[in-house]
Amino acid sequence: MKVETVLQALRAALETIPLRSLDYITFSGSGEPTLNPMLGKMIDAMKSLTNGVPIAVLTNASLVSRKDVRMNLCKADLVVAKLDAPKQELFEAVNRPAKNITLSSIVKGLKLLREEMNGRLALQIMLFHSSQGLGNEGSSEALAQLSSTIKPDEVQLNTPTRPPSEKFVLPLRAEELEQASQKFREMLPSADVVIRSSPRQSAPAEKRRIDEEGILEMLKRRPCRLIDVVEAFGTNESKVRPLIEKLATSRRIIAVQLGDDIYYEATI
Repeated sequence: MKVETVLQALRAALETIPLRSLDYITFSGSGEPTLNPMLGKMIDAMKSLTNGVPIAVLTNASLVSRKDVRMNLCKADLVVAKLDAPKQELFEAVNRPAKNITLSSIVKGLKLLREEMNGRLALQIMLFHSSQGLGNEGSSEALAQLSSTIKPDEVQLNTPTRPPSEKFVLPLRAEELEQASQKFREMLPSADVVIRSSPRQSAPAEKRRIDEEGILEMLKRRPCRLIDVVEAFGTNESKVRPLIEKLATSRRIIAVQLGDDIYYEATI
């Protein structure tokens, strides 16, 4: 994707979203941002366009061992990197990396990134149970120890709150996640350790034009509840529900039950 293509999309979004309401502009979505060699130039261009709104990048960290990738990431104000396993065997089972991607190369790259960047580095760790014995919930202490060698500014402890791609993945209870967080706080006393065991509540958004295509694009990125869509578009349920029902009737989205919540996810 070209720099100008991204800037055009940002300009269009800023027509309905005031700059003052933004905490960050984030590179994430359904692809890995660091695969694009123009990421650094995109960050520079976005900061220029928005008068310096902070930029965040969410990455799976698979390429962070590369110097050119780290140079691009160093332009961001916040890098949130995935780290879900303390050992190579569990890393392969949980993250299913591409061939020749190793946990040791990721950890080494993250340590270098921490030394090279001026912004904040956060580690995002997903803890979960598994009905097939592939969960990482028993590795929290080892993960905390490994994280301490990277020296992040922040550790984000999550558990699945949206329908997972694999049905055998199960979330931790809130008290289990809290117990795990204590191990991280003990081993990383200078880092901010935050936990999330329930769906994120969005702040009220500015009103945006809403239609089926807009909702579908949102659901292509991640499954959402009805309330998530309502809040994202700054509207009310009476306007969103008929559009959701039309998308479901045409089988462009499906409803998935997770606990007490119903999520909608795109099928195309």
